[in-house]
Amino acid sequence: MTDRIIVSSAIKPFELRLPGSKYLANRYVVLAAISDGTTRLSNVPRNDDILAALGAIQALGAKVEWLDQTSVEIKGIESFELADDVVIDCHDSGTLARFITALTGLFYSSVGHQITITGSQQMRSRPMQESVASLETLGVSIESEKGFLPIKISGPITGGSCELDASRSSQFLSGLLIACLKAEKDTLIHLSSDAVSESYVELTLRAIELFGGEVKRINCREFFIPGQQALVAKDIHVAGDVVSSSYFLAAGLLAESSCTVLNYHFDSPQGESKFPQVLERMGAKVYLKQDDLKVEYDSPLQGIDVDMGNMPDVVPTLAALACFAQGETRITNIAHLAFKESNRIVDLCEQLKKLGADCEYDESSITIRGGKQLIADKVSSCHDHRLAMSLALIGIKLKGLTIESSEAVAKSFPDYWQYLEQIGMVTELVLERVSETVSAEH
Repeated sequence: MTDRIIVSSAIKPFELRLPGSKYLANRYVVLAAISDGTTRLSNVPRNDDILAALGAIQALGAKVEWLDQTSVEIKGIESFELADDVVIDCHDSGTLARFITALTGLFYSSVGHQITITGSQQMRSRPMQESVASLETLGVSIESEKGFLPIKISGPITGGSCELDASRSSQFLSGLLIACLKAEKDTLIHLSSDAVSESYVELTLRAIELFGGEVKRINCREFFIPGQQALVAKDIHVAGDVVSSSYFLAAGLLAESSCTVLNYHFDSPQGESKFPQVLERMGAKVYLKQDDLKVEYDSPLQGIDVDMGNMPDVVPTLAALACFAQGETRITNIAHLAFKESNRIVDLCEQLKKLGADCEYDESSITIRGGKQLIADKVSSCHDHRLAMSLALIGIKLKGLTIESSEAVAKSFPDYWQYLEQIGMVTELVLERVSETVSAEH
């Protein structure tokens, strides 16, 4: 594990183009695996999550070839009949675990072969019960310890009707929507409650449509998926990552400067694409010009009361800004952040408190009273990429801040520290630490 100290920051107005969205790439990779023919993806973010996803579909029979550093070719799986036992390691990727668990429900064997899905210690503590229950209803045989990884799966998905709880994560629904495209019969999914982070469901539906698939949304809680659909391979340029852009938009504001993101994905259904509107409410100036987005500091930021239920992955970015805003910022409707790479509600606030921030939380909200004098100290990423990247932003105002386990950024944005240096922040690695326990995998 490595620590990184923020040495200095001299950020002037800047512009940048960001890597492709891991949210889109995750969906495209899985859909390409069950499509006929060869899909070519460009502007692919080469991070830990995407590499794990590509490894998973390879284990299932897809052929994967990197054409260059950011372009990959995927030839779809030819048969769902298992020729041998398969083990898939999801590492720390919750998205992959939920998607691939559903997808492997399609695979069957007449001689008893199974697929085992496992992951890191931290991943083995994250909820999977919702996927297990719905797949079993649809005819899949699953062996697990109370619905947690590792699990053993034997398909196929026969189709029919099932009830699904997507109140803790919409990934359960997204994975099932994709897998049921290839079910033996039609499938009707009924949600027992509204899906959390609804915009991610829309992201999945658009990706399915892009590959020629069909899902009929009957109402907000019912989805009809015709079985045995033929998906068509595509050539796709992965749009830029709107969550990654949030760190640089915030950096420009904390430096009292400006940031221009080139080719910003304005039309993304992902909730985080609306984060510039949140910044505008706080007092930032926001300009849209063709495909580019510019956010500029104008006057001291103001605290706001904001529902972030549809923008969960930029909550840590907002929290970093709130520490320096005037007045109180209340971030609500975020109970699902407890089930991320860390408990982002508790861990985020506890790390901010180490710096002297006035921060309170309950099971579904965070309140930060800005304007307090913060003290440069050591904070932990809790092995959570989002915490590592957002806490680093505070170093713009607080030189000498140290981020423990800074390597966590590799999960989604391995070049993050290099990008920060390009815009004027100087960081240095501290000597590697050896830890007897993995403290964040709780």
